Amino acid sequence: MKIETYLNGELVGESEIDLPIRPNISGFITQMFFSDSYIKIKNNLQNKDQVTTLELLAVRLELKPIITRADLEVIKLLWDGIIENSPEILLEIDRNNFQQICESNFMPFTFDDNFKLEILLSE
Repeated sequence: MKIETYLNGELVGESEIDLPIRPNISGFITQMFFSDSYIKIKNNLQNKDQVTTLELLAVRLELKPIITRADLEVIKLLWDGIIENSPEILLEIDRNNFQQICESNFMPFTFDDNFKLEILLSE
């Protein structure tokens, strides 16, 4: 974003600043929940309540004006539990799919080699 500085009505300086980009929760949820990789997990998971809880939390996050580290920790806890209880059906292409969805929606996390979440925000 360009910032212009004026003194007595005259432009005396310009500078560029980077504003933090707000995560696109709605886009993330839509792309993730309808991705073949997520559907693969959902269809092969024994405990469907885990997925329902994650989906409800994700939709509720859309209503929050700011996503906190604590919010992300809860998402991580739920997601990692789902991954731990999923049969080993995910491939590298699935991880890349999840990663692309995160990046295109400015989500502050990534997926490790075991498909678990890594939060990118500092404490």
